[in-house]
Amino acid sequence: MTAPPWPVQFFLLIMAAICAAAALRPHPPTVVIDPSLVERTRAVPEIASYEPAPLPTGAEFELVAAEQPALPPPSSLGEPYDIVVRLARGDTPGDVLDEIGIADDDRVAVIAALEQLLKKRRLAAGEKLKLSLQPSADADDYPLLLSLQVRPEPEREYVITRQDDGSYDGDVTIYKVQPRIVRVSTRRVGSLLASGVQAGAPADALREFIRALSYDVDFERELRSGAPFALLLEEGVTSDGLVARPGRLLAGELELAKRTVTVIAFKPLHGPRQFYTPDGNSVVRAFLRTPMDASHISSPFGRRRHPILGYSRMHEGVDFAAPKGTPILAAGRGTVVRAGIYGGYGLYVELRHTASISTAYGHMSRLGRGIRPGVPVHQGQVIGYVGATGLATGPHLHYEFHRRGRAVNPLTQRASLRQHLVGRDMTRFAALVRQYRAQLRTAPLIGAVLR
Repeated sequence: MTAPPWPVQFFLLIMAAICAAAALRPHPPTVVIDPSLVERTRAVPEIASYEPAPLPTGAEFELVAAEQPALPPPSSLGEPYDIVVRLARGDTPGDVLDEIGIADDDRVAVIAALEQLLKKRRLAAGEKLKLSLQPSADADDYPLLLSLQVRPEPEREYVITRQDDGSYDGDVTIYKVQPRIVRVSTRRVGSLLASGVQAGAPADALREFIRALSYDVDFERELRSGAPFALLLEEGVTSDGLVARPGRLLAGELELAKRTVTVIAFKPLHGPRQFYTPDGNSVVRAFLRTPMDASHISSPFGRRRHPILGYSRMHEGVDFAAPKGTPILAAGRGTVVRAGIYGGYGLYVELRHTASISTAYGHMSRLGRGIRPGVPVHQGQVIGYVGATGLATGPHLHYEFHRRGRAVNPLTQRASLRQHLVGRDMTRFAALVRQYRAQLRTAPLIGAVLR
């Protein structure tokens, strides 16, 4: 048998030496572990074998690097954040900036830029300041004011912004205002005014509605609790959806027990804007049927037993029970003859309308603005507010109607309609009636709907 070549013999000698050394190494003792003492552990999944991906070429490396976002430069400032601060009574924007710790130089620069935009106008209590701030990494340092925004009017916003050089510039954003037709639909719960305001209607529009109804509606006899009514309003809305002008009354509808009363606002070619019935008759009469949105008649005209004096005598007016503070309206155009305390009437106003007709209003809590003897008033003007002054057991209005110096029942007085639309005015008005009646059903609803 031929001997193997010498390289093989050398390899075999080396392997034999390694095996002999391993045989001489001492073996560790065998340790037996009780399986019951071994804590159960979650099995570790085996790692799947994989082959390494090839390294990218130069062109591929450049493409991958280009897709990675650039790292932000190192900065000692924190993340910007926004806060909204409402001005308290007596506060100024400078007070707010001082309170949150804006550096004096920045605060002075910001207020100077803001005052230049406001043009000496002061911000009212309740205005909101939106501030964009950036904190310093050092908690003891002043925060940096990035911007200040304030919007005292829905159509105008003032913005002060920090520039790259650390200065502050001001700018004004003007929002376009466009008309929007909306409606309020609700039911009477209490007074018409309170019910409408609760449903989202502007108080001024509701007063217009009540005044227009007052010529024809007997609030005590005809108006019941839960009566449905609706208002059609035109409001001014900014391009970003804020209401810049409250709704102006276009039309109104009130459902009574036996009829529905509709009033439509319209301006004739030669005359002022006023309210008309759908058939073209002006709602304006010489006198209002009732001088307020009354809840009910608590005492009618005629002889009665006086609730305080205790004996029977003539009650020369009509008492309308209503909450204290309810506005009282002048029944017609006239001049104030008396305004002040007048015996058992308490706080009292008397109006002269013509040489033979006057009206009187008693037990007021306070007078309307500017009401004093000799002052002219227009029909529907607020001349006072319901109270319980004088000989009164509770808040109510005592209303008298005098003809040739003699008291007559106010509820039996009638006056003819003043105006009827004709010709081109009537043609335009008829088209408007059809439009408004449809919109009273289909225009977008605002506010709450009471059912």
